[in-house]
Amino acid sequence: MRLSTREITVLLGGGAALLVMSIWFFAIEPMNEKLAILDRQLEYYGQNLEGIQKLAVRFEDLKGRITATEARLKRSRDFSTLSHMENQAQRLNVKKHIVQMKPRSGQSTRFYKESVVEIKMEKIPLNLLVRYLYQVENSPELLRIKQLKLKPRFDNPDLMDATFQVSAYELSESS
Repeated sequence: MRLSTREITVLLGGGAALLVMSIWFFAIEPMNEKLAILDRQLEYYGQNLEGIQKLAVRFEDLKGRITATEARLKRSRDFSTLSHMENQAQRLNVKKHIVQMKPRSGQSTRFYKESVVEIKMEKIPLNLLVRYLYQVENSPELLRIKQLKLKPRFDNPDLMDATFQVSAYELSESS
């Protein structure tokens, strides 16, 4: 059986089309799918990398803040919260309003020890009290006010009775 030129051309064209389709479906299309998957993975890991870099920057910032805080906590061993509060009261001329100043037990953790002083003041003008509390909170000694209770005086509403706790922190021996 002899094929005509036209039939040979159709057969060769069909074979070429079959070859091109085979290459497309078995080589190029799987490669494009794999590239698309790799592009999505690249985008995903790029976003993860950005997140990790942001966390690293935040970690370094927090680490620096912790180091600075610990440096502030390394005060001399003879520091006493009670005497410091008395000196601040003397300096701001509010000592005459202090009725009671007594140490309390504070919390201790693996890293820090807390010392607490409870202060009770009576018949103190609000502006003096605010100035005293401001000096405590902004002290270089890293003091914090806890459990502030204010009550206006019944006999003179311009004066206050105040009870509050001041906490000081120091590094534990083990840290």
